Amino acid sequence: MLKILLKKQMMEAFRGFFVNSKKNQRRAPKITVLLIALYAVLMVVVLGGMFSALSVGLCAPLAGAGILWLYFSILAMIALFLGVFGSVFNTFAGLYQGKDNDLLLSLPIPVRYILFARLLGVYLMGLMFSGVVLLPAWIIRLIAVDFTVGAFFGGLLLIVLISLLVFVISCLLGWVVAKITSKLKSKSFLTVLIALVGIVLYYVVYFKGVNIVEGLMNDPAGIDAAAIKGKALPFYLIGRVGEGDPFACLFVTAFVLIVVALTYLVLDRTFLKIATTPASSTKKQYREKRVAMRPLWLTALLREARHFTANAGYMLNLGLSTILCPALGIFLLVKGATLREVFLQFEGVSPDMIGMGLALIICLASSMNAIAAPSVSLEGKGIDVIRSLPVPTKTVLLAKAGNQVLFTLPAVLLTSLFGVIALRGTLSVSSVVFVFVVPALFTVFLSLYDLTLNLLTPNLHWTNEIAVIKQGLGIIVALLSGFALPSLMLVGVIFLPISAVWLGLIYSVTLLLPIIGLYFAVTTWGVEVFEKLS
Repeated sequence: MLKILLKKQMMEAFRGFFVNSKKNQRRAPKITVLLIALYAVLMVVVLGGMFSALSVGLCAPLAGAGILWLYFSILAMIALFLGVFGSVFNTFAGLYQGKDNDLLLSLPIPVRYILFARLLGVYLMGLMFSGVVLLPAWIIRLIAVDFTVGAFFGGLLLIVLISLLVFVISCLLGWVVAKITSKLKSKSFLTVLIALVGIVLYYVVYFKGVNIVEGLMNDPAGIDAAAIKGKALPFYLIGRVGEGDPFACLFVTAFVLIVVALTYLVLDRTFLKIATTPASSTKKQYREKRVAMRPLWLTALLREARHFTANAGYMLNLGLSTILCPALGIFLLVKGATLREVFLQFEGVSPDMIGMGLALIICLASSMNAIAAPSVSLEGKGIDVIRSLPVPTKTVLLAKAGNQVLFTLPAVLLTSLFGVIALRGTLSVSSVVFVFVVPALFTVFLSLYDLTLNLLTPNLHWTNEIAVIKQGLGIIVALLSGFALPSLMLVGVIFLPISAVWLGLIYSVTLLLPIIGLYFAVTTWGVEVFEKLS
C-alpha cells in the first residue's frame, strides 16, 4: 500500500508535465518532452550555471586562504534558504490541503502511510532546490582543489543533510500556517502576507549575500576564521562536513536525524486533526436593523473590491503596486538626504527635471497593478447574472476600472507625498504639482486602458480563475504597456531638448485626452461588447 501511495504522490508532483490542468486533458507526448526539457534547462543550465559560476569564484580564493570549509558553509546556507523558499509555499497545500485527503482517510490505510507519502513530496521539492546549489559546489571543489576521499563523501553527505534541514524547516513552517489557517475564515490575506514576507526576505538575503561574497572574493585573507568558529559554531561545523571531517560529520548527522525524528513525531500527532479540521466559521444571529441604501455605482464598486480581496492569486499577481508604491515612498524618506546630494552633483539637472523624473518613477512603480485587465473575463459563466440585475452596464464597467483606481491611486498619491517631503528644497513649485498630477492621470488612464484590453480579448470559458489572472494576451500587453509608457516618457525627460515644465504639461495633456477617449469608448462601444458576451 505504501508503494502505491508513493507512486501516486510522484505522479501528482509531476502532473503538470503530463496533463493540461486548464483543459483537463492529457498532453501530447511531444509537448510533455518539450516541457520536461525546458524545466531541465531552467534548473540545470540557468540555476545550476549561476551557482556554478558563484562556486568557481569562491572556491579558489578560499582554498588559497586555507579556509575551504567557509566555501561549503556559505553555499550550504544559500542552498538552505533557496530550498526553504522554493518548497515552503507548497508544503501547506501538499500536506494538509490535498484534494484527496478525505478520500484517502476514509480508506483502510494507516494514517502514517498517507503522511509519509505526503512528506516524501515535500522532501523531494526541497532536495531539488538545495541540490541545484550544492551539487555544482561539490563537483567544482573536487575539480579545482585536490581530490580526497573525505571531500568526496563529505560533499555527498552535506547535500543529504542540507536537504533534510530544508525538509524540517518547510514542514514546521507549513505546520504553523496550517494551525493558523485552521482558525481563520478567510485565508487570502494570510497567503498574501506570507508571500510578501518571503519576497522581502529573499531580496534582503540576496543583496546582503552579494555584499558578503564580494568582500570574500576581494580579501579572503582578511577573514577572521577564529571569530567565526567561536561565534557561529554550527556554521563552521556544516562547512567541515563538506570537507569530510569525521567529528563534524557524526555530530551534524546525529543532530539532523534527531530533528527529523522530532518533526515527524509532531506531524504524526497533529496531521489527522489539522487535515480534517474545516476553517472556523462564526454563527451569526439574525438581528433586524435598518440598512441605508447605497448608490448603484458604490454597490458595483464594492462588489469588484470584494472579488479582488477574496483571491490571493489576484492580489499577488496584479496588485503588487499597492504595496510597492508606499515601499518606494518610505525608501525615498529614508534616503532623501543622500538623493538630494547626488542630484545636486549633476550639472544641468534642474529642479523641474528632478520632479518629472520622480513622477515617472512613481508611474513605473504603479504599473504593476493591472486589476482591471482580467475583470471582464473573471465574470466567466456567471456573466448573465450581473447582466440580469437592475444595474446599468455602464456602471458595471466603470466599477471594474474604478476598482483598479481604488487600490492604486491612494498608494500613488501617498508615494508622491513622501517623495516631495524627501526631496524638499530640491523641487520647484511646478515640479511638485507634476509629481502629483502625472502619476494620478497615469493611474486613471491605465485603469481604463486595461479594461479596454479585456473587452477586446475576453475569455469566459475557463476552469480556474488563476488561469485568467496569469495568462492571456490582454494581461501580457497590459503589463508590458504599463511599464513601457513611463519608461519612454522618462527617456524623453532625459534626452528631449524641451524644458521639464513643458514636458510635464505635454505629458499631462497626452494622458488626459486618452482618458476622455477611453471613457467614451468604454461607456458606448464597451457596453455593446459586454452585453453580447456569452
